[in-house]
Amino acid sequence: MLILGALALGPRIAGVAAENDPQPVGTDIPVDTANPFLPEEADLTTCVGTLQRPGCGSSARGGWHQNLVAIAMIGGLLVIFGRVAWGVARHRHDRDGDIASTP
Repeated sequence: MLILGALALGPRIAGVAAENDPQPVGTDIPVDTANPFLPEEADLTTCVGTLQRPGCGSSARGGWHQNLVAIAMIGGLLVIFGRVAWGVARHRHDRDGDIASTP
């Protein structure tokens, strides 16, 4: 019971301790909040959604890397489904052959 309590409260206590630790002086690290996939001149609330709206695109989106990944995924799915279909057809052929040969 004590172990379960320690596991449940441990991350919370560690998080509170990390938040309260003072930052060393002179280590102000600039925060980079630029996102290359969102336009800088458009309101972000108009660009949020499942479909890309006009004026919300980016030149950093897409490219040959994305096409290569899509081709690899489709090729992998074709191999997997092809092997499954081949196995089912082979099983049916073996089963039908066994039934026909029994007296």
